[in-house]
Amino acid sequence: MQIKNSNVYHIIGMSPGNSYFKDEEIGFLLKTIVDKFGKVAILIADIPAISTYVALGYPENRARRDKAIPRGNALKNRVRKSMFKLGYSEKEIKIIEWESEVEKNQNYKISFEKIQKLYNESKLFKKDADETTLSVLKNSKRNFSDINKSVETAVHYLLSELAFLEFSKDFLKTKKIVYVYHKNWSIYENYISGKYDHIVKPGLDFLLLENPYETFNPIWGLEDELENTKKYTDVLERIEKTKTIRVGFTNYIPAFMYDEEYDNFSGIFYEVIVSIAKKHGWKIIWTEEIGYGVIVDGLKNNRFDIFGCTAWPTPERRMAADFSSSLYTSKAYAWVRKDNIRTNDQLKNDSNVRVAVKEGDISDSISKADFSKARMVRVPQLCDTTELLKFIVENKADFTFAEPYLVEHFNETSKIKLIRTSDKPIRIYENPFMIKKDETRLREFLNTEVELMKKSGSIKKLIKKYTGSEKTFEI
Repeated sequence: MQIKNSNVYHIIGMSPGNSYFKDEEIGFLLKTIVDKFGKVAILIADIPAISTYVALGYPENRARRDKAIPRGNALKNRVRKSMFKLGYSEKEIKIIEWESEVEKNQNYKISFEKIQKLYNESKLFKKDADETTLSVLKNSKRNFSDINKSVETAVHYLLSELAFLEFSKDFLKTKKIVYVYHKNWSIYENYISGKYDHIVKPGLDFLLLENPYETFNPIWGLEDELENTKKYTDVLERIEKTKTIRVGFTNYIPAFMYDEEYDNFSGIFYEVIVSIAKKHGWKIIWTEEIGYGVIVDGLKNNRFDIFGCTAWPTPERRMAADFSSSLYTSKAYAWVRKDNIRTNDQLKNDSNVRVAVKEGDISDSISKADFSKARMVRVPQLCDTTELLKFIVENKADFTFAEPYLVEHFNETSKIKLIRTSDKPIRIYENPFMIKKDETRLREFLNTEVELMKKSGSIKKLIKKYTGSEKTFEI
């Protein structure tokens, strides 16, 4: 159960005219934040959005009268409708009125002047702000006679948002602000970490919050409409009677690799599943690519029978799921850039340090347990695990956690190398299959199959095949 902090305000940013914010999405955002964290403010920057519509080619009066304001009001009304449906009051959810509360606020004006000054003086900040704005304009699919002029106009929206967030702690009378969005917002994350002015912004944070439907990609799914699981005593009975096993997966070298372009699978865990299915005459349905944070949800809702890649059995996962025997073990270390060497103790005691995590992943588990002072920088669920390492290389975060083989593979092509912070691993994990809680017979079945393959030497051969050495992992 998440402990609510009365000194923290979560801000959900919603853009007028953004089709992403449908009723279902708004309801998910409100319920998740209020239930987990408490107070929420909704930021709908309708007045700044006028500049975006002007950049798109509308006269300023029409941009205001026909686009920004009515679309902003429509979005506010949908938020109020969702609040009423969920039973929330204005004590829990505050809708910020930009025109009356922000635009004429003297402190906001000071904050905007500060952001405008940074934009004019920092080449890197201007570059990132212009590129962020350009991507928004290009998504409109409109033709621009002078795209640079359009960016120059539309960037006002972005600068206004950043200026508001800069002064939002005073505005909302709170010690900490957490901006919530459904995808990473690099320029804001860079800004609060001091990338542009070398000043870390205390009390400002970011939370990546993904709706469960955004955290898996159906591959073939259940197109053959398999019979309802409730007709069987357990999952193994359904597998045996239908001769079909449904597998969820994620990309994680060398356990499981999926090449979407060629629709091709490979990896240690992949070959183990194929071997078991072939032995018993089962068809395999690779139902979906899924993020680590929602594996339990997929198993509980019977979207697949087993998670076909490694899932290290963290304490959080053990409470919600079961695991087979381990194929091999992995050592997890903290990793930093070679030009930013830190010890584990330094990382643990630095409240300004940033850790790259993926929700529900071991990076999330370790950081919460051992590095609670660090600010979490989240990567999306469906990102390849190496995205955590890329965040370190690109200076979006200072450290993360991974096993040596993954980092060695990454370092082969990375110009900036990562090194571990100590010779002693932070954790040693088993590499099992993950299944639904209390599916005892399926767990025992998988245990038997895995142990037979380990005894025959098949697992060792697969480790050598995919890593070049039998000694890469201990069995």
